[in-house]
Amino acid sequence: MFRPVKLTRVTIQTPEDHISEVMAIMGDLRLMHLIRVEDTPLGHMGYIAHVNTELLGRYDALLIRFNKLLEALQVSSHPPVIHQTPRPDKVIFRLEEECATIEKKSIETLEQKQNLQNILGEHQALIARLRLLEPLEIDIDRLFALRYTTFQTGLIPEENFQRLQTSLDGIQHSLIPINNKEGRIVLLAMALKEDEAILLRALKSAFWDPLELNTELQGTVTSILEKIGAEEQEAKKGLADLETTCKELALQFGEKLLFLREELLLARQLLLAQEKFGQIDHMYLLSGWLPKALFKDLKQRIMAACAGKAIIEQVDHEEIKEVRSGILSIPILFNNPALIRPFERLTTLYGTPTYEEVEPTGFLAITFLLLFGMMFGDVGHGAVLCVLGYIIFKKMYRYIDYGIILMECGLSAIVFGILYGSIFGLEDLIPALWMHPMENINYFMAVTAAIGVAMISTGLILNLINILRQHRYKELFSASGLAGALLYWLLAALGVRYFLVGPPTAFEIAFAKVTGGILFTLMILQRPVRLLLARRNQNKKGPLLIQGMAITFLESLIDVLDELLRYFANTVSFVRIAAFALAHAGLFFAVFTLADMIQHTHGQGFFYWLTLFVGNVIIIGLEGLVVSIQTIRLEYYEFFSKFFRGGGKPFQPLFDEKGTKENSSHQTR
Repeated sequence: MFRPVKLTRVTIQTPEDHISEVMAIMGDLRLMHLIRVEDTPLGHMGYIAHVNTELLGRYDALLIRFNKLLEALQVSSHPPVIHQTPRPDKVIFRLEEECATIEKKSIETLEQKQNLQNILGEHQALIARLRLLEPLEIDIDRLFALRYTTFQTGLIPEENFQRLQTSLDGIQHSLIPINNKEGRIVLLAMALKEDEAILLRALKSAFWDPLELNTELQGTVTSILEKIGAEEQEAKKGLADLETTCKELALQFGEKLLFLREELLLARQLLLAQEKFGQIDHMYLLSGWLPKALFKDLKQRIMAACAGKAIIEQVDHEEIKEVRSGILSIPILFNNPALIRPFERLTTLYGTPTYEEVEPTGFLAITFLLLFGMMFGDVGHGAVLCVLGYIIFKKMYRYIDYGIILMECGLSAIVFGILYGSIFGLEDLIPALWMHPMENINYFMAVTAAIGVAMISTGLILNLINILRQHRYKELFSASGLAGALLYWLLAALGVRYFLVGPPTAFEIAFAKVTGGILFTLMILQRPVRLLLARRNQNKKGPLLIQGMAITFLESLIDVLDELLRYFANTVSFVRIAAFALAHAGLFFAVFTLADMIQHTHGQGFFYWLTLFVGNVIIIGLEGLVVSIQTIRLEYYEFFSKFFRGGGKPFQPLFDEKGTKENSSHQTR
């Protein structure tokens, strides 16, 4: 927490005949961020390995078969957790054999089901076409038996009917309207066989939509519909029996299929990882980042699997020249407790911290819940958010992090609801342990301004820590560094003293003027002075030494004033916490006022309670969304902007669950 996991650079050389065992061990440890060998000096020398395309092709074909079985059996469940990573070169034989066994036991049922579904689909399409022709009291087979006449059935826009008649005036024809459907005429068009081409051209130009009929149809439309309806009922009965059999097969093989597919995906991903390996003769080279705590276990297991023939080297990031020069970035592996981990999603939306930066997720989680609870404080509404979050947590695996965040926000709203004494807007059920916001507006605004000072001060302190860690000492005297922080704290202290004690003394005012003037001067002059020193080091003399200094001074003055004004604006921006808390209470007032008006008209009956229910639903949905957006805005623009630069590289484990699922769905399609 507050620092990413400590990583170490690992390089592994292993004989070719042990590469699958080494990959399986790396898969068991999971947390390995591979580096492409082609991006290293060895890669530039041509030591690049190649994926076993034949084996990968077998995995791809097998994955399609597994996905077809799961889709046909309608197996839907969370994928199981594989505790032991399979070896790609060994597990393929077992997977193919088990897939073939399941296919053998289920393929006949699935094929019969597919055939019946196809038949039903064809019947339903044919019935839809025949319904349009039902008023046509003629045997369909007699139409197909015509020797000298051709016919077409279909639909034509009503406005094109007259144009079609005109275009067919030159030939013998008959146009028989049968039905109307949504502004189109169901039409039977007839002409001599020798004029069939002319008829088709005319129909096409009139935007003809043909109704295809089967030449095997016998009897009138009504009799055909009765026959097809009977066949459809029989097919539905057979399909229902097959559906029952498929459910039994899903119960029998569903979990096993999911487990086998997960094994396949893991093995396939290991195989694809070989793209990042290097190869020298019969030795494979692997390089990557690993949590320092896992290195000992990794080394012991690989050496045991390779009978001591592997070479494993560990290099700390401080000793890597490319890292020190900034060419190579150390990936960031977050290290947060379970309740804070979901907020990593919000952190990465803003950016990924660099390895030397303070990892801000812990601060984000604490302040986010504090701000959200203050703006959305209500016991009833908080309970609703908790229930919604729990449903997402249990039912929607992909959004489990958001479910946890929603539950935590609900708990924060409940806590502040108790402090405000508010349950679904009712403030007379429980006593307020702190205050009623609507009755203490000035005090509430002062509290939120104090929270703003505290959060901005925390951001400035974190920025100073980052400056020291990243050796950016020249920024200490800038408006965003130590000088700006001291000036902000000086002014904040005067403001706090004024509100708590009273106007400052003459000595305090004089001290503030002198200290503020010194700090302000330092902030303005630090850039021109650094420029002068840089030119002096370049041995520039005379007029060249001071050339452009006036512009540099002016730019520095504008930047300092802009930064100081931003401090003030950011602090005042936190007053919106009180504003939205009051808006929350104001919406309650509006809902209760509307409900009282309905009560006077209809009494305290159904419409009264319906108004309260709908009003609370609207408040939860609308205000919850607005408060979330405003909280994120305060975090990003007022807090993160003070210290968080980002630009880091996210840690990509050997097995990325999201990537595995996307790959699986892609193969299905």
